[in-house]
Amino acid sequence: MSDASRWIQAKDAQVFWDRKAKTFPRYSPEQDNYEARVLALAAANGVVWRGARILDVGCGTGMYTLRLAQEAREVTALDFSEAMLDFLREDSKKLNLKNIEIIYSDWRSAKLVGDYDIIFCSMCPAMGLEGGLDKLIAQKKAQVVYIGWNGLYRSDVLEGLVTRYAYTPKKFDSVARTKEFLTAKGLEFLALPIEGTWRVNYSQESLLDSVLANLSDYGVEPQMDWLNEYLEQFRRPDGQYLETTDYKIQALLWRNP
Repeated sequence: MSDASRWIQAKDAQVFWDRKAKTFPRYSPEQDNYEARVLALAAANGVVWRGARILDVGCGTGMYTLRLAQEAREVTALDFSEAMLDFLREDSKKLNLKNIEIIYSDWRSAKLVGDYDIIFCSMCPAMGLEGGLDKLIAQKKAQVVYIGWNGLYRSDVLEGLVTRYAYTPKKFDSVARTKEFLTAKGLEFLALPIEGTWRVNYSQESLLDSVLANLSDYGVEPQMDWLNEYLEQFRRPDGQYLETTDYKIQALLWRNP
């Protein structure tokens, strides 16, 4: 089976994210990176992380979880990708963090016990599924920090693939849908814009894996000779491959009734 076919056959979302895990961002201790800035923005607008009981929905590899756990009383980290959670376990052990509870479950099936001061939810696909947002606001009295797309996700690597294979990229507009939902529920929210450019270095293998994962999501099986040649234009003199992505995001802050 070709590498491309291996990805194409990963129809199940859980399998997809398990395979995506090895190229997914992980925790970094830098104090001026994207995750640090997002959490600082929320803090500057009234969110108190220190001493809180936090639920991190769709935590992935724990890039936020591990930051939150360094301030919070405890963090419950929930995701349905075991591979993602394995990286969280590995990194939390390195940091010797003992206040993280990990729940391996999809969001809609998750059985949540206890009350949370804060629910943190960043780019979680489950919020676009039926009942996803309803369950989020059902956690009574919790303050919610929701991070979603606000209309722009433009990768220089992926743009060439869209042109080559003529597929229609997904709309990155989860914030608009969430705002409509909150307004319909009569919930007031604060919207904070976040925009900029990500520059991510990959090895040749990891960039290829990331691209194949993306193409599989659109049912595209590329010609591997062409794809390997195409990716060479992103190779830097040091041998790493650079992907540049422009983005617009918003953080929505609200308190559940």
